[in-house]
Amino acid sequence: MNGYTYSVTEISEYIKKLIEGDPYLTNVSVYGEISNVRPRKGHIFFSLVDQNAKLDCVLFGGDNMGIHLQEGRIAIVEGSMSVYIPHGTYRFICSSIRYLNHMGLYQIKFETTLKKLVEEGLLSRTKKALPRFPKRIGVITSRDSAAFQDVVRTAKERKAPVEIYLFHTSVQGESAKEELIKVLRKVNEYDLDLVLIVRGGGSKEDLWVFNEEEVVREILKVKHPVVTGIGHEVDHVIADLVADVSMHTPTGAAEFVLPDFSRIHEDLEKLFERAKNALLENIDRTEEKLNMFYRYLLSIGRKKSEINKLLSEKVKELTARLRKSLLNFFKRNQEKLDHLSRMLENLNPLKPLEKGFVLVRKNGEIVKEASKLQSGEIVEFVFKDGQKKARVI
Repeated sequence: MNGYTYSVTEISEYIKKLIEGDPYLTNVSVYGEISNVRPRKGHIFFSLVDQNAKLDCVLFGGDNMGIHLQEGRIAIVEGSMSVYIPHGTYRFICSSIRYLNHMGLYQIKFETTLKKLVEEGLLSRTKKALPRFPKRIGVITSRDSAAFQDVVRTAKERKAPVEIYLFHTSVQGESAKEELIKVLRKVNEYDLDLVLIVRGGGSKEDLWVFNEEEVVREILKVKHPVVTGIGHEVDHVIADLVADVSMHTPTGAAEFVLPDFSRIHEDLEKLFERAKNALLENIDRTEEKLNMFYRYLLSIGRKKSEINKLLSEKVKELTARLRKSLLNFFKRNQEKLDHLSRMLENLNPLKPLEKGFVLVRKNGEIVKEASKLQSGEIVEFVFKDGQKKARVI
């Protein structure tokens, strides 16, 4: 070492000179499959990929020139390597692009897998029905992902009394395939109402694990209804085609399976209010008819005083009986409404935590008996404001 301390900029500028000054990286041609095309501010950003690597590329001004790149096509791209100092990344600056007359490796594999599944009739199978009010939901995704947080947030916003079981797995990278297959088999060991498979958006390579034939076939073996929310609206994977329900995003998937209990309660209140108003109107109309009849009898002039007294008492009696009946009806229905509200509240498995109780879980399952625990095992205590882990003595 020369003992000199360099700044980040100095190191980046030195690397830039090395790469951009290398004749083997200047005015060269690169062969690969076009992927992850992203027009932006008049330019076109994309990737060239093969089975083992990815090269980020940019065609400056390409979008303004009306150039439209086709994903999945094999192309020869001419240009030079460059370093973008602010981000410390390298990319290939394209000067021209020429398509070859055959599909890319990813596209070929996608269509081959899809064709095989179609020929086996797996895409036309009968879909499993989803429960209207699920109580236990399995979520297959990464524990650190925004997709998982989207599901949890949606459940809280909708006040859904549901238990969420996280089945952690990588959702991209070399280990994703094996991990995903493992958790897809594991969910069959749990008593669940349905399973969500969720992941945020990304490039075709990032989402590719959900096109793998082994993963897709394992999804078909899940005994619970499966709902996918993978990527964004523009993303399409084979896992969506074999799921019982497919939504565009993780949030969309969560919203589809979780009823909005706050809205249900509001609807019950509105229904009760409409029934009450209808009865009041009916009583008013009945009372008016009685009064009209009373006035008619008075008009005939026979025994006015006796008729007046008799009918006045009858009107008061009937009105009192109607109002008493109405009050009893309101009371009974209010009790029913309160009972339904309490039932909805009691469905919440975390309600006892508000009273100081603690929920004990081992490996994601609720422990109901002390005999189920062994010394040395790790358990999770769920309080109303969070979770803590402990070792059994």
